[in-house]
Amino acid sequence: MFVDKIFERATIRGIADYLLFGMGPNQDNRSYEERLDEPYMRFEKAVEKYDKCKTSDLLDLCNEVSSEMASVYMEIGLQVGVLIIMDLIQNISNNQNNEIFKNKFENTQ
Repeated sequence: MFVDKIFERATIRGIADYLLFGMGPNQDNRSYEERLDEPYMRFEKAVEKYDKCKTSDLLDLCNEVSSEMASVYMEIGLQVGVLIIMDLIQNISNNQNNEIFKNKFENTQ
């Protein structure tokens, strides 16, 4: 399954490696709405070349595919978030046996 690799990397180490060695996202200062509208308008124009109807089946299917993809990737993102939280909890409980961590923790309370 293609998401298995994502779940394998959903660790603090995976995020740290990405931040240190991976490429960051492209800088884009547009709003979410602008970012969504721009490719949709281009797609709408392309569809119009083949189907002049404003209620084209192609547009409906595109919207359906986009909606389902957004839902699936949101679910994957939430699962990754839970895995990262579980990894954080595991790291914290592993470090609680570390004397330095205990001393630091006690001094902050």
